[in-house]
Amino acid sequence: MIYCFYIQYLIEGKMKVWAQRRREDGAALAGALPVVEGASLLELLVVDVTLAGNRRPSKVARLQPIGEQRILAQLAMPKLVQLKGWGIVISGIEEHRDDYRNVRGTAQTWVCKFHVPANAVGWRVRDMYVGGIAVPKSGVREGSGSRGPLVVGGEHSNALQRHTTCAELHRYEISTFPQKRLIDCDLVWMSDTTFELVGLHIKPAHGDEPEQLERGGWLCEIDIKERELTKAEYRALR
Repeated sequence: MIYCFYIQYLIEGKMKVWAQRRREDGAALAGALPVVEGASLLELLVVDVTLAGNRRPSKVARLQPIGEQRILAQLAMPKLVQLKGWGIVISGIEEHRDDYRNVRGTAQTWVCKFHVPANAVGWRVRDMYVGGIAVPKSGVREGSGSRGPLVVGGEHSNALQRHTTCAELHRYEISTFPQKRLIDCDLVWMSDTTFELVGLHIKPAHGDEPEQLERGGWLCEIDIKERELTKAEYRALR
């Protein structure tokens, strides 16, 4: 008899990445350099915070040492540029003070690679909206979701008639069309071992109803391949 056991992916509760930057003081570099000199793995977070001088929360992307609440690098107004394989690209504004103590913002891009276990195979995606209506949080977490390679990038959207960021979840097996798609999408937050994408879902035209764009969103986490338990492991669990 074969017994299977699903191993949930947790790396001390945070997304860990190797991070490089593409700019220095807003100018493009000839080659990418480490965001933090001498650092290896870092924790990547995308959260809402209240910055100095602002009353309203603002979204920021942060790189922190593993297990520490200490900010090593930060981007204001972060935007998801690309996600493919285990790589993710985030752009934003890097702020620093000039010689006169004025806060100066310059463009910056982080090129990061997720640290994942050897048996990671893709992504598990759970719908946060159905028909434009929010799914209760308990329902999102309890859902099995869809699994496969996740790709995010810029392309022209016929539905919007402009260039935008689109996310597609493909199947593990070869298929002509993706199983899920969001257009005009963005990264809302990233924490623990999950992140949230929001955007628009295209509801195709049907009968007399025209094509509609509905609010959509995905809760994404790394998908881990199931493995078979040995007989000794199975007996230990009984």
